[in-house]
Amino acid sequence: MWGQAFICGSLGGMLFCGKTGFSAAHHHAPEAGYFVYYCFTHIAIDHEGSIGSVYRSRSGMKEKTTACGALAAFTAEIASNKLNLNFDEDDIEMSMLKKHIITQTGLSTDATNAPDLFKVTMAAYKTITMDLERHVRSDSEKFKDRKYALFTGVQIHGPNGTDYCWIGKASLLRKGILLPLVIASDIEPLSSTGPSNPTSH
Repeated sequence: MWGQAFICGSLGGMLFCGKTGFSAAHHHAPEAGYFVYYCFTHIAIDHEGSIGSVYRSRSGMKEKTTACGALAAFTAEIASNKLNLNFDEDDIEMSMLKKHIITQTGLSTDATNAPDLFKVTMAAYKTITMDLERHVRSDSEKFKDRKYALFTGVQIHGPNGTDYCWIGKASLLRKGILLPLVIASDIEPLSSTGPSNPTSH
């Protein structure tokens, strides 16, 4: 890995760094390098299977915490018929999040047919995926020798500090062609000292 990861996430895991942010990130690696992107929105599921909030006891919190807080607030605005799509300079990312998800996915804003948090989260995931692919395709047109691996999905916060990742889409972009990236399911996990069942040679 070339140096440290370049963090470019926003509220809800949205990808608002834009062309300038991508250019800045890519200047931290060689021109003909390999790039790996992990772009995930997030959601909470508690011990009873309820979606939207969870006890995070390992962090010392005694009350449930919401995830994603921004997407939950967006969901509540739609359901209460109080959706505000005006641009707020004191809440730039939230203003952009709502408008961008609606524009990209056609998410329902009808209070009589309001989406739940799961649907809003999936709309965020789809928006993030489209944005990432667009930015990476644009970069690949300028740098023909670069290779890109793209992973998007949903990070799931479970009870007692557990976290999981659902990978919705994994892709490999080479020479302008986006192909599915197949992740093997039969690989044994490695311990900190090596394979779980080492063989002698």
